[in-house]
Amino acid sequence: MLPILTPGEAAARDDGEFLTGFYWRTGSVLLRVAEAAARNTCGELCSLRFTWSRPKRSASSETEFLYDTFAAMLDGAELLAQAECSRLVLEKVPGMNLLFGLAGFPNGVTAEFELNECLPDTMPDTCFLKANFTHGHVTNQPIVGHFNEEGMLFATDRELRREIPENVEGPFPDGPVEQLLRRFREAAARGLVPPGAFGAARLNKLIRDALK
Repeated sequence: MLPILTPGEAAARDDGEFLTGFYWRTGSVLLRVAEAAARNTCGELCSLRFTWSRPKRSASSETEFLYDTFAAMLDGAELLAQAECSRLVLEKVPGMNLLFGLAGFPNGVTAEFELNECLPDTMPDTCFLKANFTHGHVTNQPIVGHFNEEGMLFATDRELRREIPENVEGPFPDGPVEQLLRRFREAAARGLVPPGAFGAARLNKLIRDALK
């Protein structure tokens, strides 16, 4: 199997003898969204929302956070929009892995990004994708849970409490982020990931320019 490079590493290469870690491409939810778009199940794709949240203990370096983690997310948005990003606006908290972004595409699709690696250490990863179509949406974001008062969480680095309701079962083992990465590694091992950089250098430049 060819080596798997991060998007940041792939951006510096001009050959194709590697795989780029654009792991959203093999994510089950992204593939389901792409299928819904191809079959016109819910109408035309209008907008996307990507969410990536991890506790501080899992935080990466700022460079990895921006040019690997976010670059892979932006690649997933381009894949679903079936167009290259034409406008990118980013707001990042200085000194923290906390980012909010908006991307526009020539075909009118927009994508919203929320990334942070600043959660209390007792909290689990969360990793969501929501696609809004003209006649419905496809998502793995729960109806109740982190973004709803039912199942509300109170967390510090020392404890995690589920306020409403009590004694709810926790997340699946390994969490959704590791599941996303694992699916990519398995697909790569089976020869289902094509080689090459797939615009990694262009995406990294988009991100750098948006942060200026």
